Amino acid sequence: MSRILHKHVWLPRPPADVWTALTDPRALAEWLMPNNFEPRVGHVFRFHVDPMPGFSGINECKVLEVDPPRRLVYTWTVLPTAPDATPPPPMIVEWTLEPESDGTRLRLKQTGIEVLSWWWRLSMSMGWRRMLRKLLPTVLENVEEGDFTPGAITKRDYGVQTVPEGYAK
Repeated sequence: MSRILHKHVWLPRPPADVWTALTDPRALAEWLMPNNFEPRVGHVFRFHVDPMPGFSGINECKVLEVDPPRRLVYTWTVLPTAPDATPPPPMIVEWTLEPESDGTRLRLKQTGIEVLSWWWRLSMSMGWRRMLRKLLPTVLENVEEGDFTPGAITKRDYGVQTVPEGYAK
């Protein structure tokens, strides 16, 4: 399995709408995970779900680059289950949006995934594929002229009972 994860999808929406789905914390919470994201360079945020065996449920991230509606880059660190354990080095998630044929080509490049086991890399690859091909297009149905209306996805495949206050749920 590759040490760099690449995914892409063509979406029949303008880049501004896709950008909203990538940067509105309520939209992110529906197609990805509950979060406290802000599209601001230097902002530290978390994606948060309920813990499960071998996973604390927390991914800590830091925004590195924001170039609307073309490019978004942030770190992604899977926090360990044990509170005193050292987290692995951060991965880098890069989103690139390119106008294409009455829509947008969305590209994902995730580097640094070698810090994860083969099982987590495979799971992450399959998860991104599902999110980009099914969940993100569903969320985009609720984006209009840069505004997201919550409620596109009402049932998640994972638990979110322990999400802290202040996170987009």
